[in-house]
Amino acid sequence: MAEIVEVDGSGRIVLPKRLREELGIKARTRLMLTKRGDKLVAIRLDVEELARRLESELDGVEVDELAASVRREINEKIAREHPELSPG
Repeated sequence: MAEIVEVDGSGRIVLPKRLREELGIKARTRLMLTKRGDKLVAIRLDVEELARRLESELDGVEVDELAASVRREINEKIAREHPELSPG
């Protein structure tokens, strides 16, 4: 199904009613917008479902240790790719 919409002067678009109804999009539904090449993609977010999935997937994982490991990897990558940003 293709729908044509127009962006207003404030950058807003209105999702057509038929599309909202078919996808169950209501007021306060959160959408994540991302760019894929030259395309704009909207993904509906169910924050509660994401939280449940994260909780399930992280069960038994030491989150602080994981976060520290990710921070180290990020800092190492920055140091390799952008040595000018390293603190001396």
